[in-house]
Amino acid sequence: MITRWKIFLLMIMIGKNGKSKNADNSVILLIDSDFDLSKIKTIKKDFHCDKIISFDYDSHKNLHLENTKHEISDEFITQEETNEIQNHLYTFSKWYDEKSLQKFFMVEGLNIGQLLQEQFIDYMIKFLKKFFEFKKIYEKFPDALFVSSGILYEISTIFSSNIQQVGINKVDNYDFVHDKVRVDVNVGKNRINFSLSSSKYKKIKHFSEKFTQSLFEPKISSNSHNVLLVELSTEIYQKLLDESRNHDINLIQFGIRRPAIWNMETFKIIKNSKCGIVTPDSLIDSELKIKIQEQKNLITKQISDLYQQDEILSKYFSYEGYSFWLAIKPIIQKLFEKRIEQIARDIQTIKALFQKITIDTAIISSEIGITEQIVINESKKCGVKLALLQHGVYYDTKEAKEKNLSQGLYPIKSDKFLIWGRVSENYLKNIDIIEPKKLKIIGHPKYDSWKSVSTDNDSGAVLLALTGPEHMVIQGHQISNIKKFENYLEEICKAVSAMKKKLIIKTHPSFHVFDFTDLIKKNSSDIEVISGGSIMELINSCDIIVATNHTTAILESYLLQRPVICLPIIDYNLGIPTLFDFNSDMNIPIEKFQVTLEKLMRDNNFKNQIIRKQNQFVENYLANHGSSSKKLIEYIKTM
Repeated sequence: MITRWKIFLLMIMIGKNGKSKNADNSVILLIDSDFDLSKIKTIKKDFHCDKIISFDYDSHKNLHLENTKHEISDEFITQEETNEIQNHLYTFSKWYDEKSLQKFFMVEGLNIGQLLQEQFIDYMIKFLKKFFEFKKIYEKFPDALFVSSGILYEISTIFSSNIQQVGINKVDNYDFVHDKVRVDVNVGKNRINFSLSSSKYKKIKHFSEKFTQSLFEPKISSNSHNVLLVELSTEIYQKLLDESRNHDINLIQFGIRRPAIWNMETFKIIKNSKCGIVTPDSLIDSELKIKIQEQKNLITKQISDLYQQDEILSKYFSYEGYSFWLAIKPIIQKLFEKRIEQIARDIQTIKALFQKITIDTAIISSEIGITEQIVINESKKCGVKLALLQHGVYYDTKEAKEKNLSQGLYPIKSDKFLIWGRVSENYLKNIDIIEPKKLKIIGHPKYDSWKSVSTDNDSGAVLLALTGPEHMVIQGHQISNIKKFENYLEEICKAVSAMKKKLIIKTHPSFHVFDFTDLIKKNSSDIEVISGGSIMELINSCDIIVATNHTTAILESYLLQRPVICLPIIDYNLGIPTLFDFNSDMNIPIEKFQVTLEKLMRDNNFKNQIIRKQNQFVENYLANHGSSSKKLIEYIKTM
C-alpha cells in the first residue's frame, strides 16, 4: 500500500515540476508476474514513472493486453551474458558441496541440499535471470529511481539505494517443483487433466494403495534375482513386466511419487505379470513413525544451524561483490520448511524397505529425484547393484554436459548405464566424468511392441509434437524467445490450415510447459489439442510429424515410419545434437515450413527418401528393437 508519507518523500525528491532530480531524470517501474497490475495506473501517476520494464512473460503479456507501453528485461543483456547466467546457475546450484557447509546438509550419508537440487535450480534460474538483468539496467541507469515490489525490490536493494517499494514479497505463495501433481483421467472417449496439491494427491495415493498392496505382495525368494523398479511407469515398462514371466526373476515396483496402479489398464498389466508392489505406507508402523519424527527434528536443527552461517552464504551467493543471499534466504527457508518432513519420511521408509526385502539390483531412470537419491544411498550401504536406464533422447553434445548432469542423466553413482544404442555410447565415451565400462547397450523396453506401419492410407493429418520453452535453461524464460515461439506456432497453424489439413497438437504433460491453448484456438477452433495419452496412437493416426524442439517424439516418429519436420525455435546454446545433425535437410527455419510440408504431402519419392534416411538413424540409435526387455532382464541377472 502506498502511504501518504512515502508519496510526500517522493515529491521532495522529484521537486515541483514533477521531474526526478537524479542525473538521468528517470523513474523506472520494475514489474514481474507477482506485481499487482490493478495498481499500475495509480503507481505510474504517483511516482511519475518514465519507463516500465517487464521481467517475465506473464507480466509482459498482461501489460501488452492493457496496451501499456513497456520494455522487456531481455533487451538489456547479450547472448554471451545469457550463457554466463546459465553457467553461474550450475555453480550456485552445487552450494551443498561447499566444504564449510557440508556438515549442515549431511544426514544418514545423504546430502539434503543435493536432494533438493532440482527444486533449487527451478527457483534459481528465474531469480538469476532477474538479478543479472537488473544489474545491467542499473549500470545503464545508475541514478534512476527504481520502483518495484517482491523479489525485484529485494534485488534492487542489492545495487541501489534510490529505490521505492510498493506491495509485499509473496514468499508464502511461491510454488516449488512437485508442489502440484498433474492428473490425467479418461472420461469415456475423452481425456481430461487437472492439478492437485501434493498433499491431496498423496492422500488419494495412500487410500488406493491400501488395496493394491494386499493384492500384489511381492514373492521374495533367495533363489531368484530380486529387482527393485524405482519410480518406473507401469505403462511404459509393460513389455518388461510381461517378459519377467519367462525368467527366474522377481520384479518389485516401488514409488513414492508414482503409484504402480492408477487405472484399469495398469491394474491389468500388473495382474498379468509376476511383478509385486511395495507401497511406502505399508512399511510405516508406530516404531518407524518415531524414527521419522527423530529424523525430522535432526534435519530441522541442522538446517536451522545452516541459516546462521550468513557470512559464509553471503560470500558464496555473490557476483562481482554483490551478494544476494539475503534476497533468496526466505525462499530457501520456505523450500526446506515444505520438504523436511517428507525427506525424513522418505529416508526412513526406504531404509525400512531395504531391511525388509532382499534386493539384488535396483533400477532407476535418473539420479536426481529424491526417491532415487535415497535408493542410491541405501543400495551403496547394502551392496545392491544399481542400473540407470536411459529414458529419452538426450542432447548428446559437449555443450549440454552440465545440463544433463544437473538433470541426473549420467551414471555418476550407478554401477551400470543401460543405454539405447551406438550413438549414445559414442557420445558418452567422450564425457570425462563417465567410466566407459559402465555403459551397456540394451535398447528400450517401451519400443518392443512398436512396429512399423504402412503409410499408404493418407489421413491428411499433421501432428505437432509441441515441446515448449525449456524451463531448466535460461533461454526458455526469456520473453523474446517465448514471443518467437508464439509466432512460430501461429505460422504452423496457418500453414496447415491453408493446406486444408487437420492439425493435431500434442503438448508435453508437464506443469513447466507454457499453455498455448488460447493462441491455438484463436487460429482455428478445429485444431485438436491433446496433453495426455499414448503418443504412439497419435503418430500412427497422422501422415507427417512436426517437432518444435529436441524431443524423443522425433525418434518415435522415425520408428513408426513417419517423416518429421524439425523447427528448432529457440537456440539454447547447447550445440547441435545428433538428432538434428544427421538430417539437416529436415531441420529447417519457419520460412521453409509450408514449402517443405507441401512437398512431403505431394511428392512420395521425397517422402520415402526422408523415411529411408530416418530408418538408418533408428538402426544406429535404438538397438534390440523388439527384444530389449529380454536383453535387459538377462543382463540384470548377471550384474
